[in-house]
Amino acid sequence: MDIFKFYLKISIFLIVTVILAPFYFFMLFIFYKWRQSIGPKIVQFYSKLCLLIFRVNIEQVKNYQTFEKKKEGVLIISNHASFLDIFVLSALFGSVFISKAEVKYYPIIGQIAWLMGVIFLNRNSLNERLRVLNTIVNKCSNRILVVFPQGTTSRISERLSFNRGIFKVIELNPDISLLPITLHYKEDTEIAWNKPQSFKDNTIRVCAQDKIHIKVIIHNPVTIDDYREKTTSQICKMVEQTVLEPLQKEYQETQRS
Repeated sequence: MDIFKFYLKISIFLIVTVILAPFYFFMLFIFYKWRQSIGPKIVQFYSKLCLLIFRVNIEQVKNYQTFEKKKEGVLIISNHASFLDIFVLSALFGSVFISKAEVKYYPIIGQIAWLMGVIFLNRNSLNERLRVLNTIVNKCSNRILVVFPQGTTSRISERLSFNRGIFKVIELNPDISLLPITLHYKEDTEIAWNKPQSFKDNTIRVCAQDKIHIKVIIHNPVTIDDYREKTTSQICKMVEQTVLEPLQKEYQETQRS
């Protein structure tokens, strides 16, 4: 039964992607000059379709008004549990992502990602990390960017630490605000992708769910004022605690019950 759901949902996903991808590519190519402003909007529509395909129900978005007050110069800092996170954040915020360099070479998807302004990162190169920081500093002023500072997906119980490098962006550009966001899936233990599980095995588990429920918590933004008399490491730990604490509380309550 799980395999049937997997093939059904993946087939619909691929059909939708194959139908829309040429149209998106054409639009971004024709309107190349404005691609970085219209790209996130059309991918936002695609992400909403993907949430329907994988039956993801966003039950609650807490403190959305915090995001509405400042829609530019925002770098979203989020925990990372599943490939679904990308669809959720794109659907809600029309965001652009910092992605691993390999995605750039994926057929069709990589070219669309490049056209719409996705920032690609080679994690094995220190010079590349510095380049990405400078790119974020220069491009975050008029776009909504997302980074997953844990660097990989994990379950709540693992509580992976945040990498501190990304938190230097505010020191380089004080006009940027960090927006911590907590993504909490009710089915976290079932759908979170962690090693040694393969991507296919994880996708089968995701597709096996009749419905997936998620709550999104938007926390208070972190600005240059929060950096006064604090080191980058201290800011990193502060944001990490802000994002992960709600997950840990619910996880502990679930374990007790």
